[in-house]
Formats: sequence, C-alpha cells, structure tokens
Amino acid sequence: MANKKRVLIVDDDPDIILSLKVLLESEGYKVYSFENGEECLKSLEDGINPTLIILDVMMPFMSGWELHRRLGENPKWKKIPVVFLTARTNETVEEMCTKYGVEYISKPFDVNSFKERIKKILFSKQKYAKKMCKCHVSF
Repeated sequence: MANKKRVLIVDDDPDIILSLKVLLESEGYKVYSFENGEECLKSLEDGINPTLIILDVMMPFMSGWELHRRLGENPKWKKIPVVFLTARTNETVEEMCTKYGVEYISKPFDVNSFKERIKKILFSKQKYAKKMCKCHVSF
C-alpha cells in the first residue's frame, strides 16, 4: 500500500471532482480532492505528497495558472507532474497547458482515454518530474 500512486485533484466543480475520484479510485489510486487552490496548498503544507496533480485551469479566487506558479516556488512541489484540465480549448490554452504541464485534458473527456493518459504519466513519473522542474514560470 505504501507504493500506491497518489493523485491530487483541484477543480471548482464538485461533479467533476466526484467523477474523477470514482474513476481514479476504481483504478487503485489514492485520491485527494480540493475545490480551490488554497485548500490544495494547505494540504501540501500539511504533508500530502501526491504523485500527480490534476489541475483545473479556470477556477475562481486562484486560477490553475496561479496555483501552478505557487507550486513552482517550492522545491519539493515543483517536481510533481501537473495535468491541466480545461473546458476552454484554443491554440493558446493548449500551448500553455502543454508547455507548463506534462499533459492537458479537455473537458468533456473520454473516460478510457483519460485513464490511459493518467496511467502513462504515473508510471513515467521520473521523466515528467524532470520536465516539471523546467516549466514553472511566472504568468
């Protein structure tokens, strides 16, 4: 159980959180979920150590971009791979998500494709951790 992959979800939509939580737990992952960036940061400060963060881009109070920037300020957190989740897709958003995260997933998403993409990232964490160290910048 100690090697169980831990996924942290940050999304302001409780339905998305519930759907992702059920889906990921059915795959055997330990899932933590938060509805805003402040709750996420507090959990990290309290010692939650996720293997992966799934982060909504558009949230009130603290956007996914701002939370990502704050993660990058902490040497321990900046190595955690981030998958951006977004309902807003255009060339600029796709470019930003790809550049600053390890992956981005558009809402709505195909469940099977989502599971496969997350599995690929979780089992290649070391590769993605190196990318994350290089991609934190100020927005």
